[in-house]
Amino acid sequence: MQANVLKSYAFMELTALAILALLAFCYAEIAGIFSRHMIIHIALMTVAAPALASLLLKRRHSSTQPSSVSTLFAAIAIQTTLLFAWHSPPGIGLAMDGHAGALFMQATLLLSALWFWLAVFNQTGKHLWRGVFALLLTGKLFCLMAILLVFAPRVLYGMSAANMPMTIELADQQFAGLLMVTVCPLTYVLAAVVLICRWFQTLCDSQSDAALSAACPESSSCQNR
Repeated sequence: MQANVLKSYAFMELTALAILALLAFCYAEIAGIFSRHMIIHIALMTVAAPALASLLLKRRHSSTQPSSVSTLFAAIAIQTTLLFAWHSPPGIGLAMDGHAGALFMQATLLLSALWFWLAVFNQTGKHLWRGVFALLLTGKLFCLMAILLVFAPRVLYGMSAANMPMTIELADQQFAGLLMVTVCPLTYVLAAVVLICRWFQTLCDSQSDAALSAACPESSSCQNR
C-alpha cells in the first residue's frame, strides 16, 4: 500500500514542477529580492523535500512501522516554527544579510520539510488520516502567512545590510505571498486528496477482506453438511 501511495504522488510532483517552471521564469524576469528567496524555499519544501522523502522510503523495507502521532506532530511543529521564525523581521534580516545566512535558512527549511514529508509518507493503512490532517493543517498555516504578505497594507520587512543596502518593496512582498498561496494548495491540498483516496481504498479493501473471511467459514460448514 505504501508503494501505491508514493506512486500516486508522481502526478502531484509533475504538476508542482510545471508550476515551478513558471516560477523559474518569474525568478529571472519578474521577482524581486524577497520573492526570489520565496521561490527557492518553495522549490525546496514542496518539490525537493517530498521527492527525497519518497526516494528514501522506497529504499526502506515495506515492514517499516508508521510514524507515531508524537513524531508527526513534532515534525509539523518544527517545520512551522522554522518557517514563521525565518519569515519574521529578524529572520529575514539574517537571511538577506549575506550568503551564509541565506544558505542556513534554506538548509534548515529543507531538513525540516524532509522530516515532515517522511512522517506523512510513512502513514499507511488505517493511519493515513494522520497524514491528511498534517497536510491540511500545515497547508492552512502556510496559506495564512501568504495571505498576510499579500494583503498587508505596508512593507512588513525593513532592513539594510552594512555594506549593501537592501530594501523590500511592497509589490515584491505581495508577489512573494502570491507565489506562496498559489503553490501551497497545489502541493499540500493535492497531497491530502491523494491520501484520502488511498485511505478510502484501504477501508474498502479491509471490508472486502472481512466479508470474504466471514463467507469462507459459512461455505465450509455448508459443504460439511
